[in-house]
Amino acid sequence: MKLDAKRIETIKRYFEKRPVLKAYLFGSFARNEADDQSDIDILVDLDYSQRIGLQFIQMKIDLEKLLNTKVDLVSSNGLSKYIKPMVDDEKLLIYAR
Repeated sequence: MKLDAKRIETIKRYFEKRPVLKAYLFGSFARNEADDQSDIDILVDLDYSQRIGLQFIQMKIDLEKLLNTKVDLVSSNGLSKYIKPMVDDEKLLIYAR
């Protein structure tokens, strides 16, 4: 299953008002292997010139409400060095400022 254009547009509009420079889809949706039980995995490059704080947690909560699906929101700075190569191989850019 692919992530439909409407959901991608919702994500883009949401990130326009947040300290997000880029957002990538990864995981099962990026590989077209998602099913009805899949969460949406999103990797973000944050704009650290802006205040982030608890806003990161709120972004995850907001996205889950907007998309009506569980979201795994991951900061590129918080990505494990062991997982990073796998994520980099499959990530798809869905938003850039």
